Amino acid sequence: MPNPDLTSNFLQLKDKLASINPSKDRDRVEAVVAILLWKEPGGGLQTLLVQRAEREGDPWSGQIGLPGGRVKQGAESPRTALHREVEEEVGIKLEEVGVELGSLSVGHPMRRLEMRVQPWVYGLSVKPRVSIGSEIAGSFWVNLSELPSKMKMSEITIRDKPWSVESFVVEGKIVWGFTYRVLSELLPILEISL
Repeated sequence: MPNPDLTSNFLQLKDKLASINPSKDRDRVEAVVAILLWKEPGGGLQTLLVQRAEREGDPWSGQIGLPGGRVKQGAESPRTALHREVEEEVGIKLEEVGVELGSLSVGHPMRRLEMRVQPWVYGLSVKPRVSIGSEIAGSFWVNLSELPSKMKMSEITIRDKPWSVESFVVEGKIVWGFTYRVLSELLPILEISL
């Protein structure tokens, strides 16, 4: 069902993002991720998180993240890559249900500091049906206003070593690293206090 509040809910966010991050280096990134925002009528603002499939040699195997992936350098623009990756991973055609609202700061995953990743924010006109692709084990929507209450230090293992990391724990799943930092940047913009 279409959300009648799309314009009023997301126009202010689009203006805020433009004033905060008028990024000029969108074309110099190796990967892109999508923050897909859906406002449940009468409810809170939600975003879609995915759990990566367990794959040998994948540094993000099994982790919780945002839909997205690598840009095919020289073959596509970052925006084209974002649309392709979101459709491949979760079956959502952004050009049909999404409105680009802006971007957040280019960041670097802890496991690949040389990789520049551009997070893009999209407002969704409908809550799309999610159809996960082969790189994804599952997906779930999370209410952004609930994230601050789910913040904690979590113990994880990286290369057989224990680490204590800042995280959100959602449905028993640990959201940490780059995804945690992206969501932590977004929440104050949405006026959700951490």
